[in-house]
Amino acid sequence: MAAKSTGRRTAPADANGRVSMRDVAALAGISRSAVSLALQSHPSIPPATRDRVLAAARRLGYQKNPLVAALMSVRRSRAKGAAAARASLAFLTSHVPPDSWRQAGPLRRFHASAQSHATELGFSLEEFSLGDPAMRPERLATLLRARGIHGLLVAPLSGEETRLEFDITNFAAVGLGMSVKEPGIDRVSDDHFHGAQLAFERCLALGYRRIGLALPANISRRLENRWWSGFLVAQQQLPPRARIPVLMPETRDEIPAQLNAWIARYRVDAIVFSLRHEEKLSGAPPEVGLVSLSVHDTTGKVAGILQNERQVGEDAIELLVAKLHRWNAGATTAPRLHLVRGDWSAGLSAPGPGKHRRALI
Repeated sequence: MAAKSTGRRTAPADANGRVSMRDVAALAGISRSAVSLALQSHPSIPPATRDRVLAAARRLGYQKNPLVAALMSVRRSRAKGAAAARASLAFLTSHVPPDSWRQAGPLRRFHASAQSHATELGFSLEEFSLGDPAMRPERLATLLRARGIHGLLVAPLSGEETRLEFDITNFAAVGLGMSVKEPGIDRVSDDHFHGAQLAFERCLALGYRRIGLALPANISRRLENRWWSGFLVAQQQLPPRARIPVLMPETRDEIPAQLNAWIARYRVDAIVFSLRHEEKLSGAPPEVGLVSLSVHDTTGKVAGILQNERQVGEDAIELLVAKLHRWNAGATTAPRLHLVRGDWSAGLSAPGPGKHRRALI
């Protein structure tokens, strides 16, 4: 015999206090599956029962999970013959001009990996740009909701930006990389701390002993000083007299003018560097090894850390879909940072002490 409605709100089943379909079922006195059918206006549910379910949902403040609604729409479309229909996620960029993010190899690879994995999971990944002067944040939010898109994969912000100028209250959001500090969202990034430690240790294994770090301060801050701190921890393996002070001007453009004086003063025999444009280090003496913290290819020219951009993109999509399934929307006061370790890639730029490098000259 079905339980009668008590007229009182039951305790939410969700650990975060959100009202679930189970709560609605308990208040309406029917099964969870019947509630699901009633919310879809299924003909198998009598009108009186459907009205009771809707009244219970309103009383509890129940909201449909938009991902479930989107997937149900996709299934209905497929049932009608539209086999290619997919629920959509947004790839949100902020670069000016809007297409300029494609000039950065890591961003292109993040996007390609995320797009491929989204397809595997049954989603499409559509690009939207806050850098388009015709696309104000409020208009974009309205457009996304109208298209049933509730999941945002946020691309790394441009320049030194750390704030995403977009209201994510009604969206689940995951950031690629470290750049988004506000609002608080979960992020998936390369493990910069581990990468710096690994680069230092490989320099030691190659025989280098006077190992220095060249790192622009603005880049270090953007990455929450994780490269710097990883290097400093690894440096503790050496006696104090062998620990080279970091070359850290404000921007990367200042490094070439200071580079050789720093090398001469501290007798540096290997430089771990973070610059995207390796030619800024090419003025170093040819016997100084050069090791990048962000190797972008496997040609063997540049030694350093090959970031696992494919895994970063895949993990970000999986995290975003999981947040949508739970309907975990808006900013969080305790954002998570999911780190993906890179691998060492040997290269001609660091052949070992006393040997002239054959790259970056």
